[in-house]
Amino acid sequence: MISILITGGSGYIGRHTAKALREAGLEPVVLDNLTTGRLDETGFGPFIEGDIANVGLVRSILRQHEVTAVIHLAASAHVGDSMARPDAYYRNNVSGTAGLLEAMGAEGVTQLVFASSCSVYGNSASTAAHEDEPVIPMSPYGESKLVTERALPWYQLAFGLQWVALRYFNVAGAEDGMGEDVAGCRRIVPRTVHAAVGGGSALGVFGTEFGTPDGSAVRDYVHVSDVAEANLLALRYVEQGGHPSVMNIAAGMGVSVLQIIGEVGRQTGQAVPHELQAARAGDPGCAVADISRAKKLLGWEPKGSGLEAIVASVLHSNTLRGRLER
Repeated sequence: MISILITGGSGYIGRHTAKALREAGLEPVVLDNLTTGRLDETGFGPFIEGDIANVGLVRSILRQHEVTAVIHLAASAHVGDSMARPDAYYRNNVSGTAGLLEAMGAEGVTQLVFASSCSVYGNSASTAAHEDEPVIPMSPYGESKLVTERALPWYQLAFGLQWVALRYFNVAGAEDGMGEDVAGCRRIVPRTVHAAVGGGSALGVFGTEFGTPDGSAVRDYVHVSDVAEANLLALRYVEQGGHPSVMNIAAGMGVSVLQIIGEVGRQTGQAVPHELQAARAGDPGCAVADISRAKKLLGWEPKGSGLEAIVASVLHSNTLRGRLER
């Protein structure tokens, strides 16, 4: 069986990606330091606890499991947190990735799918951000992802690296009970659900004067299962010698914070307690994607990424099912 290393494979996107690889007949080998990942939801393949910056460890994993490609998901991944702790983001996302690439080069593993972020765009002036437009990150998180994107062509030139960088927009939803813990999650949909039915505190709505239809921030929400499929298709693309490329992974449509509040309220039958607050530093008013490149090059479509389906999947994940059925 062909083995694929998934860094950060115990995390939210990683678990769904491991499942997609296993269903495709591949063996996902998971490397995770469990800073945010959950050991109890691994199990689709071998698991190793450790850090991507540990070059010796990564090299041994690549050799032992005869890994042919890497899906690199391990990262610190919160805009607000990065504004307060830029050092941690550069250390983990930049230095850690350099260690991973060093190990890959030393072991002759040349195929990489890199999880980048829409945060590289900053406050894009376009109504649908395209991969070729100027990128001006507004946070250390976005900058750390862009640093790696810019490094990949140099690794390609020097070491023959074959790569794809996927700029995820706002990943949401759940599949087969693998949702996030709504009580501790920072993502907007689980937090909104927790505020409505989980006994959580009022949801903070950060920014109400953006130049959007209802004044609240607009984002492009893509279902995590669609992201997992994109990772698998990108892997196939790289394996088949596809030209290195950056691609947006999103639904291709914008949804506001207030729309999410309305949809969660509709599906739960309960008003969502929320508080209007000032916008946070580093947060753009609108981030929506042009997804035509991923559709063309990967043959990918966001099948489950509508707001109604995303909210429903979170409500029926294992983290909430028992509470809702009582």
